[in-house]
Amino acid sequence: MKTTISSLIFILISTFCISQNFIHSDTTIIKTISLGESFELSFENSPGTGYAWYLPENYDSTQLTIQLKEEELVEGYKPKGGKYITTYKYTGLTHGTFLLEYSYGRPWLKAILKRCNLKIIVV
Repeated sequence: MKTTISSLIFILISTFCISQNFIHSDTTIIKTISLGESFELSFENSPGTGYAWYLPENYDSTQLTIQLKEEELVEGYKPKGGKYITTYKYTGLTHGTFLLEYSYGRPWLKAILKRCNLKIIVV
């Protein structure tokens, strides 16, 4: 009886997980900076499992630079399969408004678990 109930619960949970919709935007960050000014933003990644925040590929690097500043292992985790905090530095090179959409997931599966929209206004 316990096996039957456990099996039904497993099937129910599996069905729910498979049928989840993509998340359109979990987080929206709006940052206003001056021309030539920089700021940093950190993301939690789990690269050992393949889950990571992926940078947008369609931004113009002559208007805005994105540089990897630091990748730090979260305390209590081992390097292989652990969680990391990845910090990027953004610098505004020209005036304007720039919208960057980040996605969190495994790119080879085309599965997106979370999204983050970053709106940078350079004045």
